[in-house]
Formats: sequence, C-alpha cells, structure tokens
Amino acid sequence: MNIQNSTLTQDPLLAGLNNKQLEAVTLPQQSALILAGAGSGKTRVLTARIAWLIQTGQVSPTGLLAVTFTNKAAKEMLTRITASLPINTRGMWVGTFHGLCNRLLRAHHREAGLPQSFQILDIADQLSVIKRLMKLMNVDDEKFPPKQVQNFINGCKDEGLRAHAVEAYDPHSVKMREIFEEYDKQCQRDGVADFAELLLRCYELLERDANIRQHYQSRFKYILVDEFQDTNRLQYLWLKLLAGKDN
Repeated sequence: MNIQNSTLTQDPLLAGLNNKQLEAVTLPQQSALILAGAGSGKTRVLTARIAWLIQTGQVSPTGLLAVTFTNKAAKEMLTRITASLPINTRGMWVGTFHGLCNRLLRAHHREAGLPQSFQILDIADQLSVIKRLMKLMNVDDEKFPPKQVQNFINGCKDEGLRAHAVEAYDPHSVKMREIFEEYDKQCQRDGVADFAELLLRCYELLERDANIRQHYQSRFKYILVDEFQDTNRLQYLWLKLLAGKDN
C-alpha cells in the first residue's frame, strides 16, 4: 500500500477497505463501473462511496441519488450511512427504482396526471383489476390467461411501451394490445398505478417536462446504482435521463 492509501485508511470511514475497494470509494469525479463477485462487498463500497463524497464536501446529502433493487438493501445503506456520518438521512434520495419514482410522482402528481393520493396496485391487486376488466370485455380467460396478460402488460411497460406503441401481428396480439389499452384507461379512471407504471409514468414525466427534468439533473451531482447489471431497458433510460448529457 502506498503512503496516500495508508493515510486514507486511517480515516474511520475507510477503515477495513482493501486496496481495490479504497480505489473505488475515493475515485475522482468520473463515471465508473465496479465489477466484483458475490459477497465481495459491492454494497459496502457503494455506501462508503456515498459517505466519502458527503464527508469530503463534494456533494450534499440531498445532492446524490442512490438506487437499489430491494427495500432491504436501501435500509441497509441508510443504516450504514447514519453509522458513518452525523447526518439525518431522512431527506436523502436512497431507495429502490419504484420507491424513488413514487416519491417523485407524489411531488409532481399534477404534471404526471395523477391524483395527489393515488394508490399503488401490488401484483395481486393488479391481477384482480385485469380479471374484472376481462370479464367486462367478455374476453375468454382460457384463450387469454389473466396471469399471461399481466406479464404482457408489465413486460411492455418495462420496455417503455404504451399500448399504442406495441406491434400486433395477429388476432391474439391485437386483443392483448386492446386489453392493455383498456387496462391503462381503467387505472387512470381509478387513480391507481401498478409497480411498472410508477417507473414508466416517471420516465414520461421527465422526458416531457423540461423544467422538472432540468431541476433533478442539476440537483443530483452523483448517481450511484447497486446491481447495475440487473437494470431493465426502462430503468436504464430513466437513469440516463436523470444523469443528463454532461454527467
């Protein structure tokens, strides 16, 4: 270990990190992809990186965005940050894709075309809505199993597609697209959003509204993503939009 690294590891924040972890945590202002195997401390490195950026004055606690895939990982990160720094983490933007999109949509519900107290449909609730809708539409649930329809709708949304943008090649795909379109209309009437809708609606809002987009692009100086390799197309596009061209 060189003298600089030796000095750095005297900082309690960085104690216990190996050379490669230390290098990742203290990277200068640049984009970076950290590749490491399971159980090698990637989340720990990400958390230490956040604490390091805040402690060294490179960013304020509310000036960065950290995304994880599970609520458990998000809570763990916040707990570690609290243990490392004497700050209130309540206002920090650390959470899952769905949690952060929900927060942003709540703040801009009017612009997003949602009621202020919009409800979130979990997987079971969403399936119930689809079943009721298919019954109203007289759709044969043997030809179109509701679970299959649900996966189709969520898959389209994960690709960033609304019903009108979905290609249909035969009577079956035409009907699937029609159910998707009617489902979206029903959710809008009821003032509800499923999990996939949170991300898609948030992405559409940022893409459409330059003022809101620029506000968050200038606010978040750093964007950190846990398990980046698991991002789907829409999650990646959302991150890219938030980062802006100059990140």
